[in-house]
Amino acid sequence: MHVHQSRTGFRWRRASAAIALVGTALGTVLTVPNALADPHKPPPKVTSGQVNQAASTKQALANKVGELSSEIAQAQQQLLQLQGRQELAEQKYAYAVSKLQIAQHKLTLAKTAATKAQDRVVSAHQAVSTAHDNFVRYIQATYMAGSLDSTTAGSLLTATDPSALLEQGTLEEYQSEHQLNAIGQLQRATVAESNAEADARAAVLAQAKATKSAQDAATAAAQAKQDAEDAVTAAQAERAQLLATKASRQRELNTATARLATLNHQRTKYIAYQRHQRELARQRRLARIAARKAAREARREARREARLAHQHQHSGGGSTFHPGPTAPSAGGWTAAKGQQAAQRALSQLGTPYAWAGGTAYGPTRGVCSPSNGAPNDCYVTGYDCSGLAMYAWGHSWAHYAATQYLTAGRYHPSASNLMPGDLIFWSFGGVWSIHHVAIYIGNGQIVEAPYSGGYVQTASLYEYGGFFGATRPLS
Repeated sequence: MHVHQSRTGFRWRRASAAIALVGTALGTVLTVPNALADPHKPPPKVTSGQVNQAASTKQALANKVGELSSEIAQAQQQLLQLQGRQELAEQKYAYAVSKLQIAQHKLTLAKTAATKAQDRVVSAHQAVSTAHDNFVRYIQATYMAGSLDSTTAGSLLTATDPSALLEQGTLEEYQSEHQLNAIGQLQRATVAESNAEADARAAVLAQAKATKSAQDAATAAAQAKQDAEDAVTAAQAERAQLLATKASRQRELNTATARLATLNHQRTKYIAYQRHQRELARQRRLARIAARKAAREARREARREARLAHQHQHSGGGSTFHPGPTAPSAGGWTAAKGQQAAQRALSQLGTPYAWAGGTAYGPTRGVCSPSNGAPNDCYVTGYDCSGLAMYAWGHSWAHYAATQYLTAGRYHPSASNLMPGDLIFWSFGGVWSIHHVAIYIGNGQIVEAPYSGGYVQTASLYEYGGFFGATRPLS
């Protein structure tokens, strides 16, 4: 029901409300820093010098890894060349072996030729011996027949070379009188013997030369093959060492890269933290400025209301004012008190929203705060969300939703156990990030002062995201 009061009494109540607003504004100054304080531990301080040093270390290791990669590529190329040389040495060795086989075959042929030549020498010796015997028998036969004088016969028998004797003048006479076939046979046999001996010596020399040449070629090829294999083995060992060194450097590079990334991340977080701290400091300054401005406005409003009340008292005015339902009386919570608070909030439907406006006694002028989306609210008389909550219950709690959640009552009902008059809160980051409060009126509905430019209205409890909890005042 409505209670009729004199306008003078209401003005005095508004003056008291203005004075209360001063205290509320000052309370806001004290509570805002706590609300804005960062609850997390500051990130480690990382300087740009540390980041630069880590980047330099990483770059140096990257350069070293690049150099090792180049050295490994060169070693690989060298290894391929050495493997080619090894294969060439193997081919040369195989060629030398084939030459050795050919030389051994030639040697076999030379041995056969030498054997045959030796056989011819033996045959020649036999032919010479036979021819000499024939010649001796011929001489003896001639001597016995008397066809050869004693001197000539003696000379022929004792001469070492019958041709020399014939050259001394007896040959014409000897040949004209005798057919000396035995002498010709002896000469031919002698020449054949000399030729056979020369061929045998040449065959032996060729055999020895072929043997030595084949042995030298095989030895040289085997040595070349061994040298190539040794070079390949050394190159493979060097390449393996380079690969191991590169792997070690790569691990160091990975560690340095991870450290640089960590430092960059920490540096970014630290810069963001510093920026956040500056923003917090700025918001605190703005809050203090807004609170001082609100306090000045409240004092001016109190003085103005006091003057008006004084003037009205002396002028004898007697008009009435209807403030709406009676506020719940002090004391413990009851369902009736909660219903009274809900009806008292509903009685203000259509009242303008005013940032930092409203007290337990009614609407007040707000505060102009462009940074909070309320550039003209100092010209508007009305409520913000926490101001409407104070008016609904008729209690001068701190003009701050987070504080109301903690101090308006001790019982915090769940969403399924709400009663009319309960205060509902929304937050996206904990109690000190509560950003809105409304009054529950039943059936999943609330009454609220929504935003600058809006009016006190009813809405669904589930219209907003980020439901935080509820408080039952006076509990």
